[in-house]
Amino acid sequence: MEYQKLVMVLSILFVQQSQLTYSGKHLCPRDEAFYLLQFKQELTFLDTRSFYFHNVCDGETQAKTFSWNVTGDCCEWDGVTCDGFTGHVIGLDVSSSCLMGTINANSSLTKLGHLQRLNLAFNYLDDFPLGNSISEFTSLTHLNLSDSGYMKGKMIPQGLSNLSKLISLDFSRNYIQVGRTTFTSLVHNLANLEVLLFHKVDAPFELPKSFPSSLRKLSLEGTNMFGKITDSQLFHLPNLQVLRLGWNPSLTGTLPNFNWSFSKSILELDFSNTGIFGKVPDSIGNLHSLCYLDLSYNHLSGSIPESIGNLTAITELTLSRNSFTGNVLSTIAKLNKLVYLELYSNYFQGLIPESIGNFTAIKELSLSDNNFTGNVPSTIGKLNKLNYLYLNSNNFEGSIPDIFANFSELSFLDFHGNNFTGPFPCSIATLTHLQRLELQINSLTGPLPSNITGLQNLDILDLSFNYFTGTTPSWLFHLPSLTSLSVQANQLTGLPNELKRTSSKYSRIDLSHNKLHGEIPDWMLSMSMRSLDLSHNFLTGFEKQVWRAENLSYLNLENNFLQGPLHQSICDLINLGILILAQNNLSGSIPGCLGNSSRFIFILDLRMNNFHGEIPTFLHRGLEYLGLYSNQLRGQVPRSLVNCTRLEALDLGNNMINDTFPIYLQKLQNLQVLILKSNLFHGPIGDLESEFPFPKLRIFDLSFNGFTGTLPSNLFKSFKGMMDEEKTASTSTRTDYLYNISLVIKGNEYDMRITSIMTSVDLSSNRFEGDIPNSIGNLSSLVLLNLSHNSFRCRIPAEFAKLQALEALDLSWNRLIGEIPGQLSSLTFLEVLNLSYNHLAGRIPIGKQFNTFPDDSYCGNLDLCGFPLSKKCGNNNMRDESTLEQDDDDSFFMSGFTWEAVVIGYGCGMIFGLLMGGLMFLLEKPKWFSNFAEDIAQQIAAKKRTRQKKRRQRRGLRMN
Repeated sequence: MEYQKLVMVLSILFVQQSQLTYSGKHLCPRDEAFYLLQFKQELTFLDTRSFYFHNVCDGETQAKTFSWNVTGDCCEWDGVTCDGFTGHVIGLDVSSSCLMGTINANSSLTKLGHLQRLNLAFNYLDDFPLGNSISEFTSLTHLNLSDSGYMKGKMIPQGLSNLSKLISLDFSRNYIQVGRTTFTSLVHNLANLEVLLFHKVDAPFELPKSFPSSLRKLSLEGTNMFGKITDSQLFHLPNLQVLRLGWNPSLTGTLPNFNWSFSKSILELDFSNTGIFGKVPDSIGNLHSLCYLDLSYNHLSGSIPESIGNLTAITELTLSRNSFTGNVLSTIAKLNKLVYLELYSNYFQGLIPESIGNFTAIKELSLSDNNFTGNVPSTIGKLNKLNYLYLNSNNFEGSIPDIFANFSELSFLDFHGNNFTGPFPCSIATLTHLQRLELQINSLTGPLPSNITGLQNLDILDLSFNYFTGTTPSWLFHLPSLTSLSVQANQLTGLPNELKRTSSKYSRIDLSHNKLHGEIPDWMLSMSMRSLDLSHNFLTGFEKQVWRAENLSYLNLENNFLQGPLHQSICDLINLGILILAQNNLSGSIPGCLGNSSRFIFILDLRMNNFHGEIPTFLHRGLEYLGLYSNQLRGQVPRSLVNCTRLEALDLGNNMINDTFPIYLQKLQNLQVLILKSNLFHGPIGDLESEFPFPKLRIFDLSFNGFTGTLPSNLFKSFKGMMDEEKTASTSTRTDYLYNISLVIKGNEYDMRITSIMTSVDLSSNRFEGDIPNSIGNLSSLVLLNLSHNSFRCRIPAEFAKLQALEALDLSWNRLIGEIPGQLSSLTFLEVLNLSYNHLAGRIPIGKQFNTFPDDSYCGNLDLCGFPLSKKCGNNNMRDESTLEQDDDDSFFMSGFTWEAVVIGYGCGMIFGLLMGGLMFLLEKPKWFSNFAEDIAQQIAAKKRTRQKKRRQRRGLRMN
């Protein structure tokens, strides 16, 4: 009986055990539960209250470890998997648990000896977990560390290659490094490996020739590997389904012929942004199972083979950024399972076929930046699942077809850069999900629709560079989701006078380069926007307009007809950082509040107005650009500018500032542009106290002033902004985009935007004397150099031959002596040379650029000879000292002319040309010339007769 009872009890226990086993509810061993709890104590979690992490580290993502407690069965804990028979922990998934820091080599995790799957993905670890102790998990088959932290500079341990049972290994997006030996061991020792994902792992060595034959998925994207893809055995792996080698530009070669054994299994191929070249082989059509193909950003060329139409299973096809030609659309149109098709930036051509309507599953279609022509077929309207449609930058013509009624899911529509004509397509208003609409750079005409009620989700609208006319319709300012509106460069004539308060939160409105007239309406002065550009219109008013747009940070009203003084409310725009009011008729004094330290303005452009008075005090340290060119400002340069330590460009040209050289500006270490031309500056530049004055200066213009004395010896020694080593020096992108100056280039004045490659030194039309500093020769990236109309008395520095980027050199109207250095013939970029009216002597250099300069470049130097002058070189061409002294007086007498004006009417000394030059100068600089303008022609004629008489006397002496 006892034996029967024992058998019965054992049977009941066995049944219960079987039920537990069947239901997967084995109690895990206590020691393993203890190790897991201990592991939990070792972990560090990100603070979920952190602003940076609060979106990804909420309570839900941490719930996996929250469920672990001493009273429960660890097999029921989130992320824990147990063996159904033994209860041992065989799987641990703590992915997306906001873990941070390091899992040390002595972690209790290493004591889980039966672990087969470990997933630590999507955390914030800072080193490879467990280090080389990972080799203790001898039963491990799946290891996932994808996106588990930023481990740049950390190494994958060698011990990983000892895990011979590994089937899946995922290190994607950790930026971790792997040694060549370690990687070689992995691909040789892990014979069972089916999945190897090394996306963004740093592996800068040659692509291995062999891989485990068991591989199904291989991703080596962005690993910095190099070599020829055709040298590898990858295309002979019988089970390979996914092969991703993209973003390795040093992987080269041609696409292989795809054999049958490879073709039957492959599902995904990615060769994007590699160095492959040549043509796509016809064998591409053998990949009947292929679902994904990306050949973008390569050097492939030729036409796409028609066999690509055999890829009937494909859903994503990307051929962008190559040099493909021909018309491929008719063939591709057979692929009716396509969801994504990207062909942009190639040389495809021809018409879009009607068969494009076969893409009934497509969500994204990009044909942009090609040479497609003709009309857009109406069958494209059948693609009712489209989210993105890009037809921009082609040669499409005709009107935009009415195809949008069925595009209920369309979010992005880009037709810009074509030849579309006709009116604005009103049917676009039916696109209730549309977020971005770009129709710019076409030939659309007529008035914009007066009323549109749709487009409630539109975020960006760009209608620029068309021919839209009439008043800007009010609906443009009532779209509730619109943040960016651009209708620049059209022919709009007005703005709505009345507008109900709009709820739109604009970040940008650009209506520049139109024909808008009248005053800026009051409703626009109080709109909630960050950027407003109404430049290059015909707007008036401004004097009494009150600004209430508190969020405004960018305001551009350049080139209008605004008049009167600036209203004080402009200073109430507390967020204003960029204010551009250039080329208007504004007057009065500049409000002092614009220079107040509480202002945020860093770009202030008031050029070409009628402001008068003194320049206000500027205390704001963040000021980067101050443009006051061509006003009526007087007084001195405010010393407070030395506080503007970020100042990059200062343009005070063409005013009436009466001051000495502002020597204190040498302390501005970021100053790149200094323009003081056409003022009443006077006196010497003075001694520069700083060891490295003006280190970033690229444009230095002191022309048309009354500066005197010699140039400081160290003035140009620290102009690193004009030296080769600083050519690539970083400059503010705002500088390149916004800063305008007026600059004389090769004799012509231009109003231009500053670029980082423009370098110029212009000290012309002053009274500098003495030597020209040899240190100018170190400015090896200098483009323009003008020292004309001064009193320099020296030889031309041979060091100028080092100015290999120089395009214009003007040393005219000085007292230069000696020969023209022959080394200057090496200046191969030199286009303009003016050495006229000096005391130069000897043979003019020949060869290269010197063979292109006209005789006007040398006139007024009586002792020069050789081409292009008619005077031949001989032994008795030097004149006596008395003649040089007489010409010295002539040179000083004429030093008030600009060579640009003189060359208008004469060639080498014609009286009419000098007279016209003098009259032009009289209009520009009456303060130097008015006393003797009436008899200038007579004096010049008399001096010319004297010179001719002396020449005849010298000839007579030689003949005797």
